Amino acid sequence: MKKYIGTKQIEAEPMTMGEAYEKGLLQAGRVPTEAEKSKAGYHVKYKDSYESWSPAEPFEEAYKCADTFLDRLMIEGKELMERFEKCTVFVDSEKFREVVKEDYPAFLLYLQREAMGSYLGTLHNRIEYANGAKKECNTHYNFGEAIHALKFGLAIRRTGWNGKGLFVIKQVPAHIESDIIPKMQSLPQSAKDLIMKGKGFIDYTSQCLIYNENTGRADSWVPSISDVFAEDWEIVQ
Repeated sequence: MKKYIGTKQIEAEPMTMGEAYEKGLLQAGRVPTEAEKSKAGYHVKYKDSYESWSPAEPFEEAYKCADTFLDRLMIEGKELMERFEKCTVFVDSEKFREVVKEDYPAFLLYLQREAMGSYLGTLHNRIEYANGAKKECNTHYNFGEAIHALKFGLAIRRTGWNGKGLFVIKQVPAHIESDIIPKMQSLPQSAKDLIMKGKGFIDYTSQCLIYNENTGRADSWVPSISDVFAEDWEIVQ
C-alpha cells in the first residue's frame, strides 16, 4: 500500500466530554462516566456540517489553530523549521555525499537547504512584524537576497563599508525621448549630437548607483568580489 498525507479544514471549540454528551455529539449509546465528564476535548464541525466530539490529545496532534493570519504564519514556520532541520542534519553529515554521489544532485539538495533557510528567516521576520515585535529592518542578507531588494526598489548597503551615508540603488528603467535629450545635464553636447543623429532616444535599463547622502554625490556602481560573497547586506530605511 502507498502512504498518503491528508489535509482537512474544520471549525472547533473546546468542550468537555460531559458537555458533548448533553449536546448529543458522542457516538450513539456512549454514556460518559462521572470521571469522564470533565475530560478535555473539542466540539468539531466539518465542511459538510457534520458535527462530532474529539478528545483533546488526538485533536491537538492532528490540527493547529489557523483562525488568524498570524496563526497561519506560525503553522507555516513550524512545518518549515522541521523540514529545514532534517535537511540540514543530512546535508551536514558524512552520509550526504555517500548517498548523493553526483555533484549536481548534491548541489541541488544543498541549494534547497539554503533556500529553506532564507525562507525560514523571511517567515520569522514576517511573524515578528505581524505581532509587533519587529519595528525596523535589521536583518543581514547575502548578495543574492540583496539583489532582490534592489529589484523591488529598495536601497541597500553593507554594514562592513567604512564610508558612512553610502547606499546603493537600482535606477528605474526609463525611456528618454528626443525632446528631453537636449536639456540633459548629464550628457556632453557631443554625446547629445550623436544620439540625435542616431535613434534619437535613450533607453536606460539596468544601472546601479552608489549614493553618498552626506555629499549628494552619485556614481555608477558595480559590486566587487568581496561584495558578491558578503553576507552583511542590509536594507536602508
